[in-house]
Amino acid sequence: MPTSGVSVADRPLPSFPVHNGISKPDHPHVVFDVGMNNGDDSAYYLSQGFRVVAIEANPILVEKAQVRFEREIASEQLSIECIGIADESRKIPFWINEERTEFSSVIEERARRNGMRCRRVEIEGFTFDTLLRRYGVPYYLKLDIEGAERFCLESLRSFPLPSFISVEAESLEYLQLLWQLGYREFAIVDQMRHNSNFPDFGNETVYARAAKRACWYADRFKNRFGQVTFPRGSSGPCGADTRANWQAFEDVAYNWLHLHFGHSDRGTLNRSSWYDFHARAKMPPDTIGRSARAVWGKELTNRSTMYGRFDEEGTTTERSRIR
Repeated sequence: MPTSGVSVADRPLPSFPVHNGISKPDHPHVVFDVGMNNGDDSAYYLSQGFRVVAIEANPILVEKAQVRFEREIASEQLSIECIGIADESRKIPFWINEERTEFSSVIEERARRNGMRCRRVEIEGFTFDTLLRRYGVPYYLKLDIEGAERFCLESLRSFPLPSFISVEAESLEYLQLLWQLGYREFAIVDQMRHNSNFPDFGNETVYARAAKRACWYADRFKNRFGQVTFPRGSSGPCGADTRANWQAFEDVAYNWLHLHFGHSDRGTLNRSSWYDFHARAKMPPDTIGRSARAVWGKELTNRSTMYGRFDEEGTTTERSRIR
């Protein structure tokens, strides 16, 4: 299994189905968790029966994940790569944020935001296409690597598209890149609402904005103190299970631009939340998510099986970007 001491390029390929050097598109049982952080997202994907490839540049977090997921690593349901994503394969500097691990980055300015304490380490950097050739094109690709997402998106130009992809909605450039890759269905997903049962109010009237604000506070309280499926800061459901209103490019761009330029009386987004862009390829089979469970013979009667086990062991950590 992958460890932090062995180069990606030096390891033999795993037994994933491949075609012409890469896996078939819409591959139903592989998820890439690029930016594993504390492992909460990987735990959820594993609980749904997916085979997970987790990428994390912070060696401290990788060591913790190797303990947390010892059984899944041993059964080869999880592979962890302790590497950074770069524009070329080489040693690269990585800044570990000692106050908020999720802000660690290959970009010093991002890691040191708001004057936070950081320390520099040297890590192995690899191009994202190296991972695509090694593991194949995943069914779902999650990207959250604090500024290096562009390297991943640009690498996809030479490969079939993942059925689903998500990336933090910090720049309209990411949405444009997804369009250029060939995606035509998009969503912008509120990362505070993964556990919400409230309707998603718009911003067009005073009453709707007041209702949205009240629901936001209620959801924040629930995420902090309630028993929830998705821990604070997690990326939420994936693939066909994503709670998303799929729209055209211009509709999602319209919503994002109003938020970006501070037009709080337009669109549907909440300026107090943070968001991910999601995209899905054309005609994804509705049963892909369920078929992943069959691959591993899981008896998953509760979506939160994996989360519940880890929460009881006290291993989940706070990751939210909402203070």
